[in-house]
Amino acid sequence: MLCPSTMNPESSDVTARTSKGKLITSAITPPLWQNSWVKNIPLIGGYLTCMMNAPRYETTLEQNAELIASDLETLESPFSEKTVGVIDSK
Repeated sequence: MLCPSTMNPESSDVTARTSKGKLITSAITPPLWQNSWVKNIPLIGGYLTCMMNAPRYETTLEQNAELIASDLETLESPFSEKTVGVIDSK
């Protein structure tokens, strides 16, 4: 399962090539997650921390397609049967 926050196409042109950077991936936990003191607020702290981090996890359709294609080329995928978080390396 691939879990980006937002995926937008880089271009409306179907033959567009990816121009953005590579994705940073992590299985089980989101990559480059930033915790804050806000997480210690009872009942809503966890939700607020998620809302603060979510906008950072924006990727493009092309980046995700390239990631999946490169992962399918390997015989032993580290992401097989796991939730995978992705973030743009920029």
